[in-house]
Amino acid sequence: MILKVLFNYSILFLCIVGFSGGAVSDLILPVLQLYLCWFNYEHSRNWPTVLMLEVHLLISTILGLYFEGYLYLRYISNDAESILVFREILKIGIVLVCVMGIITTSLKYLSTKKIAQK
Repeated sequence: MILKVLFNYSILFLCIVGFSGGAVSDLILPVLQLYLCWFNYEHSRNWPTVLMLEVHLLISTILGLYFEGYLYLRYISNDAESILVFREILKIGIVLVCVMGIITTSLKYLSTKKIAQK
């Protein structure tokens, strides 16, 4: 279980290590987020576990994108366009993880509910 939680924090690590790439390094994040949502769904037995892992993924996404924007704006470029780009990337990342978290948790709830009824 600890490895599953740490695996969800790979986004935080990727964002902090790759901050010098700016918004270009964020192009891989939606693919990684979708993969992690699928991983959380497939490798969990019940819906509370999926929900817990999705919350960790959301925290990792928020912190990772925030720190990446902060580091990029502090050390590389501090113009108005960069600020707007990182704000929008943060919003998109949060919405994507929230929507996928709701979908995967609901699917796991429905699938475990059907198994329990049989």
